[in-house]
Amino acid sequence: MDHDYYRRTKCSAEGCTARVLTGATACWEHLDDREAYVKGLDFAKLDGANLAGVDLSGRDLQEASLNEACLSGANLSGANLLRAGLYRAWLDDANLQGANFNEAFMKFAVLGGADASAASFIGANLEQTNLVGTKAQGAIFDGADLYYARPGNADMEGASFKNSNITRTIFRRANLAKANLGGATGQANYDRANLEGAQQ
Repeated sequence: MDHDYYRRTKCSAEGCTARVLTGATACWEHLDDREAYVKGLDFAKLDGANLAGVDLSGRDLQEASLNEACLSGANLSGANLLRAGLYRAWLDDANLQGANFNEAFMKFAVLGGADASAASFIGANLEQTNLVGTKAQGAIFDGADLYYARPGNADMEGASFKNSNITRTIFRRANLAKANLGGATGQANYDRANLEGAQQ
């Protein structure tokens, strides 16, 4: 698989050390026509792509193939990623507010520091996903597979995990106040987690 993010090609803007975006000669900050760039992307063929910082808010990315892609710092707020392939994708520090990740395949993905408030992950595969420090207040993880996921220090106040698999999920120091864990299966690690008002 081709991984554009790990190429050493730098942005063409003078003094910029950021890597170029896939299919471009500049990073997102220095891209001349951002709208044309996004419209020209074939989301069915973006495995391993570098889309760091790209604004994809509100876009219909249903069944997009973004396995091992870099979306660090990207704006995916309100985007539709239903059944998208995001295996080993980097979504750290991204804006995922209100996005739809229902039934997405996100095994080993990195969402550390991302803001996934009110996002939906119903039925998503989040096995061994890095959710350290993720903000996911009011997010919905109903029926999701969170086997060995790591939401340590995450803020998941009011989130719903109904009927999800939380076997070996590490909620260490996470804020699960008012979360709904009804019907969730498996033994999770709640070491120093805030479970005030949580439903189990």
